Order: sequence, then structure tokens, then C-alpha cells
Amino acid sequence: MRHIARYALLFLAALIPVLAPGCGAPEESAARFPGSPTLAEKDFSQHLDISVGYWEIDEMIKAPEADAVQAYLEELFNVTFHPVSVTWSNYKERYQILMATDALPDVFATVTISSSDNNDSATFSDMIERGVIRPLPDDLSSYPLLKEVIESVPEIRYADGKYYAIPRLSFLDPILGATDAAMLVRRDWMDALGLDDPQSFEEFAEMTAAFAHRDPDGNGVDDTAGYNVNSIYALGKWVILGIAPDCNIYSWVERDGRYVPSWTTEEFEDVVAAYRTLYQSGGLDPNFYSKAPSTVLEDFASDRLGALEYKTSPASLAELEEKWNALNDKPFEECVDVLPIFPAPDGARYSNYSMVFWSESFLSSSVSDEKADRILSLFEYLLSDEGQMLCHFGIEGEDYELLEDGSTECLLDVGEGSLNAYLNKKYPSTLLFSSLAAWSGAWDSGWGDFEETELNFLRYGEGSVRLGRKSALWYRNNTTQLTRPVDFLLYPKEATDQFSTYEALDAFINCIIGSGNPVVMWNAALDKMYENGLDEYIDRQNEAYREKS
Repeated sequence: MRHIARYALLFLAALIPVLAPGCGAPEESAARFPGSPTLAEKDFSQHLDISVGYWEIDEMIKAPEADAVQAYLEELFNVTFHPVSVTWSNYKERYQILMATDALPDVFATVTISSSDNNDSATFSDMIERGVIRPLPDDLSSYPLLKEVIESVPEIRYADGKYYAIPRLSFLDPILGATDAAMLVRRDWMDALGLDDPQSFEEFAEMTAAFAHRDPDGNGVDDTAGYNVNSIYALGKWVILGIAPDCNIYSWVERDGRYVPSWTTEEFEDVVAAYRTLYQSGGLDPNFYSKAPSTVLEDFASDRLGALEYKTSPASLAELEEKWNALNDKPFEECVDVLPIFPAPDGARYSNYSMVFWSESFLSSSVSDEKADRILSLFEYLLSDEGQMLCHFGIEGEDYELLEDGSTECLLDVGEGSLNAYLNKKYPSTLLFSSLAAWSGAWDSGWGDFEETELNFLRYGEGSVRLGRKSALWYRNNTTQLTRPVDFLLYPKEATDQFSTYEALDAFINCIIGSGNPVVMWNAALDKMYENGLDEYIDRQNEAYREKS
């Protein structure tokens, strides 16, 4: 790793060698790419301009000049980056406009086949059919790390036999995807009320109702709610694991050789009935369907909510811990815990399965072969240990030191904030490069988020890192992880406004808060969808998939 410190400091001192990048002596090229030897063989002598589309990178755009991390990468690959920022609320529309005007960035990140929404999935094939994106090279051998990532999900290969999407890795170990569906609980409230971990849905409903009605914080005021979810689109992602496990995400499942939306199965009726029970008992926050995610986090951090359906990756927990520390004198780790999932009706405890990647990047069809090679080389570097360390820990020798035993030591005084926030301010480009190729979902890789190291404690907070690792280990040691029909899920579906995940969720919520029999209401909603062609829609997706297979 010391090549990064040496090279970056030389760059900052304007002492870059006269030789153009990629054209030096073999030993010099090898020193530049110790974790990616195939890159040392490439010729990067032609300078290129590369535009990159990504979420929320305005600070990188507003910077008066390239920061040291961006400058290092630009010099390393002999490129100039031109960031294009989109937001989480407008990225779909923004890319559609850029496609229509032939102005797509050279490489851009978006959500298509990794989404549970069929309309997002349809965008993938639409971009290919319209010719706005180009396929990846048939031979990826000169990018071995990237090749391994892509070939780990062969289901993303398109019908023409080519790869178009560059998956952005979420979890190097699939069991880490279990942390996408977790329940945080006020353990101090449970202790105050004499409650044990629930061993059934009924006990979970009783616990959440007790949080709402038995004054768990002891302030003598009726001001607490039982359970809520951070994002309404993840409603039940943990709870449903103990009711009808296959239905814990609003996606497709296999039934008798046919793929159907999970919410059309008979088991989902039990989910609808269970959520009406939670709502009527007061265990489910009466305003669950109208609260913003930030409000729900604040409720949990400010003694207004006892159970929060959320994620337990250190990065997600850090957001909550930050709010907690701003509102509490009580230590986060002494009050907050992860609730073990209760057994499903068959007696087994299940954990969530999430794709090993979430979101993907594409190359614009205007990108030349030379530029495509430069972009893919960048991804190869960002997937290497050197790239991950640079983008997550900063510059070696200036921001951190690699010790002889392989551990790392921070050289910065980050004050009361987090190391991530400090580095993002110092190097705004890390908002892009730290997650362009991967999200860092790893155990003990030296840079993985789930590793208990001093640097990770500074990045996320010690309580968040320890709780995240505890959660992942519990799932690994005590649950059966769900399986999903990944090949079918990643196959592009026909766009539809009538039978989307969001339409089904709206109908589900209406049944939860309604006054009639919830199962009768639910079946009436399904009948209306069937009358509008839901069965025919399902048949078309299955037929198209069989033809592809």
C-alpha cells in the first residue's frame, strides 16, 4: 500500500515523472498496480475525458479543483473526470432525458435489474433495444477482479449473450444480505417491562403493544409507539420472515413451476391478517404509512418508538447512532439491540436474502473501445485492496498508516464527527469512488465494513460496528437463509403501471388500516387486479422467461 502514499505525495508536490502514465519501465508500472497486475501491462498514454453519472455528488462538482484522491486517480489513469450528479428522487427521469438528447454520461450508475419493481427492470432491456448503452467486451480477462464479479451473477447476461451491466457489489458473503432485514429494539424498554425476546408473532405483537401502552420510558405520559419501519417499501421485511418467509419482499416466488408475485400467494393472506392485528392492537405505529424515514429514525432515537424495522449494516446503523447521540445521554450500545427473528410456522428461523449486488453501472453507446478499456480499468482498480483502502481510508502516510501486523492506524484528528464525514469533506470525490464499484459489504478483508477495527470505529462508531457484526453473526449461526429464483428475478420484465410493487403495497396498506375483514378486502383487491389482466401479465412474463431459457 505504500505506493499510494509515495505516489500521491509526489503528485501533490508536482514531482510527477516525465514519462506518461502507462509508459514507464515495467517495474514502475508494476509498482503502480500491485493488486492489479494486468493493469500494469496497459498503455494509458492517450489522455481521455470521462464523464461519470452518480447519486448526490454535488460536493465533488462544486469543489474548485480536484482533491488529492481524484487527482491521484486522474494521474494514474491519465484521464480527467467530469462528474454528473443525480438525486435519488430524480435519477430515473434525468437519465431518460439524457438518453433522449444523446447526452448520457460515459458511465453512469442506476437501478434496473436489481430492483424489485418491474418498471425498473424493463428499463434495462429498453436501453439495450434503443441502443443507448454498449455491451461489455466478450473477453474480460484483463480485468480479473471485475470479471469475477460479473461472472458471479451470470443471470445478468442479456438474451443476446452479452453482458451490459456492471453490478455494484453489496455483499461478498451472501449471508451479509440478511442484515438488510433486521429489527432494532429498545432493550432497556424490554428490561423495564420484563419482556423476553418474542418466540412467535403473537409474542411480538404483545411486545410492541406493551411498548405503546405500558409507559416503557417511565415518564408517565402516553407518548410512545410500538413498531415502525424506516421505509414503507420495506414494510414487513423482517416481521414476515416469521409469518410467510417467501413473502418478505414484494417480489416473485416460484409456485408449481410458475413464477408469481409473492403478494398473490395464499400465504400472503396470513401477512395481511397479522398486520391488521398489529395495527388494531396499537403495536404498529398508527401513522406508519405517512411518516418520512428521517422522522421514524428520530422517533426511535428520542424515546418515541420501541422497535424499528431497519438494516444493520454498520453504515445504516451509523446514521441512527448519530441521531441517537445528538438526542441522548444514554449510550447507544447499552440501550439498543438487535432482536432475533422468531420462528416461522414450520419451526425454522429464516433470514433475508438480498442480491449480492444492488444497482449497476452502464457504458454509453458513444463510448469508444479505448475509453471503455479505461473505464473498466478504473473499476478493476477500485475493486482491488489498494483501491478500496484509498477510497475508504484516504492516502496512506497522510491519513492512515499501515502497521507491520497488517492493521491500520488513523493519522487524523476527526474530532466529534466520523472519519467518513471527515474524508468526504477533505476528498469530496470519495462520495463517488468509494462506492462506484462496490458497497464494502465484507467481513475481514482489511477494509470491510463488518470488521471490528479502530478505523471502522472511527468511520461508523464503535456501537454501530459491533452491533452490525453481532447481527450478521447471529444470522449466520442461527438461521436458514432464504433462496430466491435469482435467474427469473434478474430477467427483464414487461413494464406495467397496474401490477407494480407500489400498487400492491398501496392495496396492502389499505387493508391494514381499513375497517372491513382484512383478508376479504385483500382478495377483493386481487380480484380487481385479475380482472384487469394480472394473470395474463404473469403468464407473459413466464412465457418470455421460458423462451429465453
